[in-house]
Amino acid sequence: MENNPYSSPAANLFGSTSGTSVEYVSTGVIHQLKRTKPWVRFFGVILWIAVSFMILAAVAVVVGGAAMGAMMQKTNPGMPAGLMTGIGAAYILMAVLYIYPAIKIWKYGSSIGKLVQSGSHLDLEEALNQQRGFWKFVGVMMIIGIGMNIIGIMVMVGFAATAAAGLPK
Repeated sequence: MENNPYSSPAANLFGSTSGTSVEYVSTGVIHQLKRTKPWVRFFGVILWIAVSFMILAAVAVVVGGAAMGAMMQKTNPGMPAGLMTGIGAAYILMAVLYIYPAIKIWKYGSSIGKLVQSGSHLDLEEALNQQRGFWKFVGVMMIIGIGMNIIGIMVMVGFAATAAAGLPK
């Protein structure tokens, strides 16, 4: 770039010291994320395998439950027929809940790959955004799980107190 003493002054409002519009990430940061990528991919593959197994299990439970329910209705007409369908639906729900973090962690690994190729701070921001999305989902699910455990404990204590109140003295 030419240094023209007659041009109007300009200020870089974004803090770039290089004078270019593309800033690069340090090689140390890239190296650490590059070392993380195989583990990110490993967890991504494990999540996708888990989703696949949950869907297969749901189908097996629903089909097996339908066959078993038909047989049980002949021998024991009072047996609930939809129990296995409900369990299969629970497996489908779990599979759906695993899909979002699987997508996020896979995109995080892909963003690390782009960062390694380009070295651009924009690719670093994208990688960190995908990682943030993954951990936000995990955190929300953890809060929901803790809340459900607290509710479950309170229900169990209530049942135990009710059962204890009904015991003969």
